[in-house]
Amino acid sequence: MRTREDVLEWLSALLAFGIKPGLSRMNAVLAELAIDPDAIPTIHVAGTNGKGSTVAFLREMGVAEGLQIGTFTSPYIIQFEERIMLNGVPISEADLVEAANVVQAAILKLEPVIGAVTEFEALTALAFYHFQQIRPDFVIYEVGLGGLYDSTNVLKQPKAAIITSIGHDHQAILGDTLQEIALQKFGIIKQGTRVIAGKLQEELTVPLMAYCGDRQASLSWSQEVIRHYRLSETGTWATYEGIPETRLGLEGIHQVHNAANAVVCAKQLGWSKTSIRRGLRNATHPGRFEIISRKPRIILDGAHNPEGVTALVERLKEESKPVLVLCSILRDKDREAMLRQLQEVTPNIYETTFDFPRARSLEELKMDGANAMELNRFFKEVDTTEKTLIVTGSLYFISTVRTLLKAQSFTKKGKR
Repeated sequence: MRTREDVLEWLSALLAFGIKPGLSRMNAVLAELAIDPDAIPTIHVAGTNGKGSTVAFLREMGVAEGLQIGTFTSPYIIQFEERIMLNGVPISEADLVEAANVVQAAILKLEPVIGAVTEFEALTALAFYHFQQIRPDFVIYEVGLGGLYDSTNVLKQPKAAIITSIGHDHQAILGDTLQEIALQKFGIIKQGTRVIAGKLQEELTVPLMAYCGDRQASLSWSQEVIRHYRLSETGTWATYEGIPETRLGLEGIHQVHNAANAVVCAKQLGWSKTSIRRGLRNATHPGRFEIISRKPRIILDGAHNPEGVTALVERLKEESKPVLVLCSILRDKDREAMLRQLQEVTPNIYETTFDFPRARSLEELKMDGANAMELNRFFKEVDTTEKTLIVTGSLYFISTVRTLLKAQSFTKKGKR
């Protein structure tokens, strides 16, 4: 492989092997590469919603502290390389190609013994290799799916494990009940781990306390540091224990809770209050209530399950202009539940499709009675001038729309 396109083509070919939970292949690849996953201090983040935002807050706090912070996240919104970043800067093409060639050679050597490796396993190995080469002060690993059998769970001694939230998503793999899903997420907790938990359902608090108790893991509830918060025209403001009121870099009540996870973690790591406050202010996360244009007002939000849409709807209730929704909900998501929630803020909901294997086609949508319209046609024909347009339903979808709007010369101030 010589270019980023070669790397993406190689990884894309591995998608055919689907999702195969388990850590044996991942451990074998890391052993072949002589990589100790715990050689660099790590923070492990799991949860149904809020992982990426928690990582964004925590990364900026660490950078403000003067540390080199690596992050491994998914999916990407702007470019593939943002899945592996140092201080918010995506991996370079040269480093991506080097890591991919090394990892590919190891996988090919092991394949007769361990079988086919999945795309996410290869990508995770690529991240571990890259961070071993550049040796940052910390790496924050975001779980891809679940936790217990996720390929990032080769970590044995993370400095902290954060459980952001538990909700209904990926039930076919993780289980149908909240308790089953929770046990998968709790799987990132190891012996003696420092655990930070976000806002969980009441029925999950005792199981988490028991899980931590069995492993002598200390447990902190991040909600306990929230002192006050408010939403205003100027943004989302929050006060935390020992931290004066600060305008958060990410908007919405749910971000107050996500930021709390980062505040508790940073405090436990001994980072200064000044760094914590600066991180709260500086956090950015494309596709999370991201205002991509002000005139007309267009917001991208990657809500892709009922819990995510709940948070989005609460924020949209603060909008002063009428709300218009454009969404594409993937086949494996609860479309009806998500649409019912969105109807709380507007009857004006358009559905569309995009180039993605799990996207519902226009024909499927029309058969389901949707107000369906082709994507380019929507932006040509629908008047959004005096409205708030919210684009949502899937992180993959908003990535497509983001690219489309940039090509049409939309900027944060409006259309050029």
